[in-house]
Amino acid sequence: MEYPVIVEKDGIKIRPENMIVDKMYYCIYDNKVYIFYKDEEDLTHCYEVDEPLVVQEIINNPDKLEDILLKHSKE
Repeated sequence: MEYPVIVEKDGIKIRPENMIVDKMYYCIYDNKVYIFYKDEEDLTHCYEVDEPLVVQEIINNPDKLEDILLKHSKE
């Protein structure tokens, strides 16, 4: 299945039909991390992370996205 979040020069395009419910997808655009997920009610949610240290940590360790977010949510 094709990754549902695509970054283009004009912005971010998402394809919710390619998303698995409650799975996070992310992309990096304009020095920010954007996180998307689809819930059980078929609603797509988007969150923006613009804290430079957190963004860099996610860029360096993308496979630990959830752990990084959890760690910084407690600070």
